[in-house]
Amino acid sequence: MLNKRTIIVGGGMAGVCAAIASKKLGGNPLLVERYGFLGGTSTASMVSPFMNYYLGDKPLVKGIFQEILDELEKYNGKKHKSRAFDSETLKIVLFEIMDKYEIEYLLHTYFTDVNIENNKIKSIVLESKSGKEILEGDFFIDTSADADLAFKSNVPFEIGRKEDGLTQAMTLMFRIANVNINKVLEYCKKNPENFLFIENDVNGVSIAGFKKEIEEERKNGNYDNPLDYIFFVTTHRDDLIIVNTVRILYSSGINNRDLTKAQSKSHKLAWQIYKLLKNKVPGFDDSYISNTATQIGVRETRRIIGEYTITGLDIVNASKFQDKIARGNYPIDIHDPTGGGGKMIRLKEGEYYDIPFRSLIPKNIDNLLVAGRCISATHEAQASIRITATCAAMGEAAGFASSLCIINNVSPKNLNVEELQKYIKHNIEF
Repeated sequence: MLNKRTIIVGGGMAGVCAAIASKKLGGNPLLVERYGFLGGTSTASMVSPFMNYYLGDKPLVKGIFQEILDELEKYNGKKHKSRAFDSETLKIVLFEIMDKYEIEYLLHTYFTDVNIENNKIKSIVLESKSGKEILEGDFFIDTSADADLAFKSNVPFEIGRKEDGLTQAMTLMFRIANVNINKVLEYCKKNPENFLFIENDVNGVSIAGFKKEIEEERKNGNYDNPLDYIFFVTTHRDDLIIVNTVRILYSSGINNRDLTKAQSKSHKLAWQIYKLLKNKVPGFDDSYISNTATQIGVRETRRIIGEYTITGLDIVNASKFQDKIARGNYPIDIHDPTGGGGKMIRLKEGEYYDIPFRSLIPKNIDNLLVAGRCISATHEAQASIRITATCAAMGEAAGFASSLCIINNVSPKNLNVEELQKYIKHNIEF
């Protein structure tokens, strides 16, 4: 089977897990990534910590994702049992694990077009400093987050809310170093009415608030961010925090002009937030912005229309499916596209939902799977399934499925899902 090639577009966590899974089953994967490193939003957008994927003390995602976490701990990029991690350490960990499995990958390379014959992708067009390149493949996996490959392949898709097509707000993550977190906690606990929550547990310190300080800065014309609170968490270090507070509204993650404006404005907002903390909150006196994310965090763009579309009701009702390939229990977490608020709808305590294999199978193309936040899901459902661990599990399933499709010479629609489930028991059973 090694002469049969699976090409994966997008080197985020879903793409990395897809490549490794394909290789584990004897495949010959090639991973294409536009940046000079892997990891997607976990590295380029510095999205940390990993959002909750545990049911009590039981992880819903293990397998290849757990392999990556174990390596992160070895590199001291993550504390044991904590979901907080260091995005810089993750970069070297992903290079190491890809090289360990002898997987070929192309960095600094953009997917731009596709060639299709008889409902099958024959080749894709890439652009890089080397120029234009055409790569032929036998099977393809779209883990681009934006469904770029599926879009170019004329797969039907949806964008945003049903009523107006608007997508969730974007966020530029940034890190502040040299923070005296004990002083910060002391200040916060003296003013509990000023905070939504103050948490300190195995995952580190997590704080949302500073409403009074924001109100003062707004009156002085020094604060434009639409959120009425500042939210940050500690990372793998107690003196290094990551701020998840910038909100960019009415912007599309697949429009370069919107992205340009969003990137520029978000940096200005980040500095306003930092200056507020430094000037008004004890513990930030000697702090500084250590780095901002390479890419503004985009929560939502295209969602393919597949053989089954996961709905918000599937999430809150904890729906189970015979063709399950992943599980999740993260709430429906929607960051309002038009304002500073949002809504969070949680599952019942102790419940989780399944993701069916059919939601990874796009319409119209017979040798393509989609994994990650752009699978077939409604706006509401996507707001839950988009977290890193769940995307990693989807990528792993897609990788194994690609090799099985090649081995059995079948399309994903005709694949025996029970055979696939044998390889991903750790992500669908306790």
